[in-house]
Amino acid sequence: MTVDPIKLEIIRGQLRSIILEMEALVERTAMSPMVKEKKDYFVGIYDVKGRIADAYISLSGPRMVDPILAEYPLETMSPGDVFWYNDPHLSEGAIQHTGDMCFCAPVFHDDHVVAFAVSFGHFWDIGGSVSGSLSPMSTEIFHEGTLVPPIRIMSGGTLNHEAYRVILRNSRFPALLEGDTRALMAACRLAEGRIQEMFGLYSEAIVVEAFETIMKQSATIGRKLLRDLVPEGEYKFVDYVDRDPVDGEPRRIELRIRRDHDHITADLTHSGPQAKGPINFITSPDALNLMFGRYLTSIEPSFQLNEGSCTLLDEVRVAPGTITYPNFPAPVGLRSHTAIRIMGCIMGVLGQSGDQSAPAGSPVYVIYNLRTWDIKANRFLYFSEGVGSGQGGRSFADGLDAIYFRDQKNYPIEFSEQEFPLRVERYAIRPDSGGPGLNRGGCGVIRDIRMLTDCTLSTRMDNVRFPCFGANGGLAGRVGAFTLNPGTPTEQKIPATAENVSVKTGDLLRVETGGGGGWGDPHQRPVDDVWSDLCNGFVTLEGAHADYGVVLTAAFELDTKATAVLRARRPKRTVVFDRGPVDEEWLREIETG
Repeated sequence: MTVDPIKLEIIRGQLRSIILEMEALVERTAMSPMVKEKKDYFVGIYDVKGRIADAYISLSGPRMVDPILAEYPLETMSPGDVFWYNDPHLSEGAIQHTGDMCFCAPVFHDDHVVAFAVSFGHFWDIGGSVSGSLSPMSTEIFHEGTLVPPIRIMSGGTLNHEAYRVILRNSRFPALLEGDTRALMAACRLAEGRIQEMFGLYSEAIVVEAFETIMKQSATIGRKLLRDLVPEGEYKFVDYVDRDPVDGEPRRIELRIRRDHDHITADLTHSGPQAKGPINFITSPDALNLMFGRYLTSIEPSFQLNEGSCTLLDEVRVAPGTITYPNFPAPVGLRSHTAIRIMGCIMGVLGQSGDQSAPAGSPVYVIYNLRTWDIKANRFLYFSEGVGSGQGGRSFADGLDAIYFRDQKNYPIEFSEQEFPLRVERYAIRPDSGGPGLNRGGCGVIRDIRMLTDCTLSTRMDNVRFPCFGANGGLAGRVGAFTLNPGTPTEQKIPATAENVSVKTGDLLRVETGGGGGWGDPHQRPVDDVWSDLCNGFVTLEGAHADYGVVLTAAFELDTKATAVLRARRPKRTVVFDRGPVDEEWLREIETG
């Protein structure tokens, strides 16, 4: 059966409209900062087989319904049911860490299931060893909060109060947990009604075929795009996670891509052993496909992320017991350190295979956590804030500055000061942090936070020992740092991943985030662009001269002649990847075990 093209586009538009309505409901009714302010959630519509018909997918999304279908066959479901789970290992990576909770409602039409409405969010606290549930020092998944296998949290529209009370009791902030769960469940129920309306407007056969067509279109477009980028042969890229917070050792990430005729294989089996700490990432085959798919959206705007974008690779190889596919009960709370390194490896592999448009490396986003006990109010005080970093330079433009994550936002200063006893005294672009290049790497930020109470500090940063790589002649991005009381006699450097650091009232925490790698030879960057960066605080006088060969007079005017002479003296940069100031001896130790 072929769906009329006009009806197909109407159904596609209806799906998108339902997604937007679900998002609006979540944002307006959720309670925790993670969801309502940072937007750490997603919603989606899946077909009866559990395949993505439409969703604005982050790194999660594929196979989200599969754990539910494995436990509850379709014939056991009823109208008004809602299912709930968060177990990363049980879901084989569909859920990436315990803080992420998935809700799923079956959609009925003519007395049988025809689709699923899904909502997903990162919860403020679900128990575990520390407030916020995720600690750099976790050594097993049980330290990271309550594990919820697939359960029927609503049956026929009635809440399972017994199970619900158990989960709420295991949170330090049950009111926030309840608010977020009810917001996400409400989004599913809203979508349920809207999808039923859509099936009522057309025959079931037309809507089902429309879902199939939408997915097939994405698969066709995506597979062609990827094969246009990857020629015959095998390509390899290696990167490193700075350190396992528990044992202090780095972890090696290796991605190999091989194309034989039309068959493309991705291989992560040569990556290092799983970490003792929580930097492990359960790389499901669909998740790796999706990473490639997200890059392809920057090449072709018509390419839509759905189930079709999970079929770009013909084969994905992973090895149990590695950092990219750890065994139970490995902790995974800081999995983004590895996940974003894998994304960098994808850019590196594509760059090696001939895709000169592949961007330079981008750093992992930065998080700090503050924890204390409010004696007067007799309650926990907890604050978790993500701070933006610079993204890798691109073939057509500079890297994005001060981005927390593609799908999420950082907190407004006024909100941060309202949530915890602190004062933000500085929030600025960090000059020279972006890797120099024809197209500059995005700059990180400087954020100064004054503590207004005694508390403990937890930090989370990567790309300190291994900066983000520059591409096609561009230089590596500059690394970040945490510093307590900078420029004072009590100045203290805080490790990039630390837990339970004592912080006193009046102390100043300085967060300096890293920048993305540069793309292209920095001495080819137009002088006017360097001048603009200088005037706007993205580059310093020293950086303009040292990194870009731009000379200024004593009157702070461009000296075009001296600039041309200086640039002509400097050799042309042709290196494909620049790793920055890496300790080569230390690197050899890693490679030799």
